[in-house]
Amino acid sequence: MRRLGKMLGMVAGAMIAIFGLSMYFLTDTGAFETEAEELTGLREKVDRDVFEWSAGQVAWLRISDTHIDYPVMQARDNEWYLSHDFLGREAPEGAVFLDYRNSFEDRVAIIYGHRMNGDLMFSDVAKYRDDDYFRSHIDGELILRGGMRLKLQVIDFREIDASDKLYREFVLDDYDEPVIVLSTCDRAEHEKRDVLILQKKT
Repeated sequence: MRRLGKMLGMVAGAMIAIFGLSMYFLTDTGAFETEAEELTGLREKVDRDVFEWSAGQVAWLRISDTHIDYPVMQARDNEWYLSHDFLGREAPEGAVFLDYRNSFEDRVAIIYGHRMNGDLMFSDVAKYRDDDYFRSHIDGELILRGGMRLKLQVIDFREIDASDKLYREFVLDDYDEPVIVLSTCDRAEHEKRDVLILQKKT
């Protein structure tokens, strides 16, 4: 019985590992191609200046003429919204979220989002590698809880290491003014991150 239990435990562990790896690789081949149906209705309400704020939501982020148009969440850690949607339900696509250590008054505030297929979530960040796309998609907006609207402008795109001090110290040495950083995975290299840097318009 003890040997059988040990064998069953090993089989269960192997199955969990296989499932985890399959989900990891499926992010590149089509697993994350859908998002919560409720987002469509919420975007329409934002268009009409009608807001329904979810628990944990701190803002709404938009970049004009892109697919980046999402509620921004925040939790007590940076793990929860990797696998839960903006309504708190388990979902492989997660949600767009502000680093738990940040506020939008910080010198550098980081917003994370998965790089999904189908132009969803932060997949458009990688398009800023193209200079023409960059120049024609620079206007953004951050709507804070309470209704304050901050006009944003995209000022830079970078590929950085996942271990960059940005994620530990919230530092970008070459910017004097406060910035908001959108961070997502680089599909080609798992240890790299694509980041889009925005400043508040004055």
